[in-house]
Amino acid sequence: MSRIVCRFSAIAFAVSLAACSHVPVSTMWALRNFDAASVDPTVLRAAVRLPETFEPQKGGVTLKIGWWRDGEEKAKHEMSFALKETTAPEDVAPLAGETKAGTRIYAYRVDPTDYAAIRARQREFLEEKARNPGKTHGSFGVGAEACRRGAFPEGPLLTTTFLRTQPAGDYLTVLRNADMREAATKEKPLDELVPLCV
Repeated sequence: MSRIVCRFSAIAFAVSLAACSHVPVSTMWALRNFDAASVDPTVLRAAVRLPETFEPQKGGVTLKIGWWRDGEEKAKHEMSFALKETTAPEDVAPLAGETKAGTRIYAYRVDPTDYAAIRARQREFLEEKARNPGKTHGSFGVGAEACRRGAFPEGPLLTTTFLRTQPAGDYLTVLRNADMREAATKEKPLDELVPLCV
């Protein structure tokens, strides 16, 4: 699958091509040969760093896999899977060096009940790509919808996402220090983008 890098976002509502400017060059290089159609969902891990007054909404951290043919992106075949938070030492320990004052990090893994469905979607993409080589494209993304406890803190509201595609080792920084204040618009103000937690 292609176009992986710019499909990742700290906050689902902040996804845009502009977000690609927050992707470290080292990550782009590391993922240059990444193939989402063959990644093992059992080893995939994701993480998000949020301001400490924020937290991911329940069921709001998701993995999205999709594919489409040339000229048919509006008819994209896409599925979304809610990720499960993990506190396993082997998943959390590699993130220790990413902690920053005033923030919290949450780590996630694929729900085992979704392994079969994800693999089926991967096979579907590969079969379609074999039928239409060069004309079939894929996307692979992780997003998180956040809520807040209390008022917004002063200053930038920075979010960072991480990805690990191997069974062990370091996480890649996928989207670094994206400011949620910049994602707010007149139609979607900040207090709607990050509502109070219920």
